[in-house]
Amino acid sequence: MALFALSIALLVAYNVPGRTIFWFVIFGWSGIAATFCPVIILSLFWKDYNEKGAIASMISGFLGVPIFKFLAPNLPTIGPYFGAIAELGPAFLLSMIVGYVVTKATNSKT
Repeated sequence: MALFALSIALLVAYNVPGRTIFWFVIFGWSGIAATFCPVIILSLFWKDYNEKGAIASMISGFLGVPIFKFLAPNLPTIGPYFGAIAELGPAFLLSMIVGYVVTKATNSKT
């Protein structure tokens, strides 16, 4: 496993010099934070938060990090703005919004 990780690190370092191990660590922690922190915050401070909202929030946070890192900077007009900021902020916000909307849409309480 260590040799596999070392070979991936060397391959990336050779092919894309700007991507260091630090970049991978930051990218990974951004994904973890955008996936789980909104769920924790919403479940602690909102008693009506439900399971479907939590699952949707985790999925959107997990997918939001690579979307805002690799796809959003290529958008024609707002892409440079997404390229200038870190991917954690927009992915975190997306995860919070999706969790709220899905909970409101699937909540059986009136």
